[in-house]
Amino acid sequence: MPGTFFGLEIARRGLSTHRTAMDITGHNVANANTPGYTRQEAVIAATDPYANPTLGSRLLPGQLGTGVEATMIRRIKNEYLDVQARDSISSREYWQVQEEIFGRIEAVFPEPVASGIASTLTRFFNTWHDLNNTPQDPGVKAAVAETGGELATMMREAYQQLEDISGSILKVGSDGNVTGGQLKDQVDAVNEILRQIRELTESIKRVYAQGNQPNDLLDRRDLLLDRLAEYGPVSVTYLTDGGKPTGEIALTFFGVDVRAADVTVGLKLDGAQSSLLQIGGKKVPLTGYPGKAGSLAGLEETRLRIAGYMESFNKLSEALRDAVNEALEQEFFTPLSSLKDGNFAVKSDILSNPSTIKGERALYVARLATIGQADLDGATFGEYFHALLADIGARSGSASNMAGTHRAVAEQVESLRQSVSGVNLDEELSRLIQYQYGYQASARVLATIDEMLDYLINRTG
Repeated sequence: MPGTFFGLEIARRGLSTHRTAMDITGHNVANANTPGYTRQEAVIAATDPYANPTLGSRLLPGQLGTGVEATMIRRIKNEYLDVQARDSISSREYWQVQEEIFGRIEAVFPEPVASGIASTLTRFFNTWHDLNNTPQDPGVKAAVAETGGELATMMREAYQQLEDISGSILKVGSDGNVTGGQLKDQVDAVNEILRQIRELTESIKRVYAQGNQPNDLLDRRDLLLDRLAEYGPVSVTYLTDGGKPTGEIALTFFGVDVRAADVTVGLKLDGAQSSLLQIGGKKVPLTGYPGKAGSLAGLEETRLRIAGYMESFNKLSEALRDAVNEALEQEFFTPLSSLKDGNFAVKSDILSNPSTIKGERALYVARLATIGQADLDGATFGEYFHALLADIGARSGSASNMAGTHRAVAEQVESLRQSVSGVNLDEELSRLIQYQYGYQASARVLATIDEMLDYLINRTG
């Protein structure tokens, strides 16, 4: 049967276990506001009971308890919530980046205002009506030239701003290679995140191989996986060996395995000038991947929209140039110019000498305001421009609404995840008091045994 000193070991185990539990609780409290931190707890279990071998018994655990131990430090984690959270993060970022870019696009067209393109276009045709009433009036001719120059300038500047926004998303060099922009910056960020995930995975595998629990390393990797989900769809599978975790994960980005160190994410342009990712040896079109997920796809979707708006705006300027020049039977807007060329303007000779304008043709130009143009699919200049504005406004509103909805969803899912994995200070302080009492009680047992041994050794005999 157990010896006299047996109780000392039980008390020692109690002290050690409760001190470990208090240390873990303190670690939780210290990281209450650390992004990505997952609450930890000590798994406390009774140690194997004492075996009392005798001549007629087998050497098996008996009934006399031997104390307590912290068998492991467990992360409180729900991996199914992680999957849902990453999906919601990807959807949120897809719409949120579009909301941001469309806000910049709308700022290019501050309509309706008295000094906007639509009102200037109306005023431009009105000056031709005025010129028709007084065909030889030099003042009215000057107003026609001035208003035309103002309209051309506003259209050039608006087109240039759209081009700048598009360039901020993706900048392409003269050789056709990607040189900058948000898309390139985000692809670089993805490669850096993948590098860190691979390094952490190797460290995690080594800790598991030694029989330990790499909780804080796992938190850091999960936080990186959340960040990766901001850029595109992520799929994570945690691999095991005989039911035991190994630390290895099966990780895909846009459906492509990205675990290997030689797999990098690149950005290319296809023949249609739309962007695609080159992940390892596979090409993934950003606008063709199933589902709407991640800021990379959101940026590309918006960039293509901007390209369409620029083409429509350029189409409007070319139709205006051709129609006015033809009706006036005179080169009013610079021949062969367009917004795409960057030199759409009233002819310099007319600006310097407005008296050369053919006033007798003014009515034919004025009528263009209400005549549908074949080059504009039968719409008038005003109708075509307002349709362009309506499309921008509708898509901007849709992006804002969807971004708001997915932000709310992401916040709700994150709230659910934090309810499981987050640190609740009230709960941790309650546990701290509980472990403190356990520690004090174990210390009291130790002191009592010490008194008994002192009496037995020093006071008897």
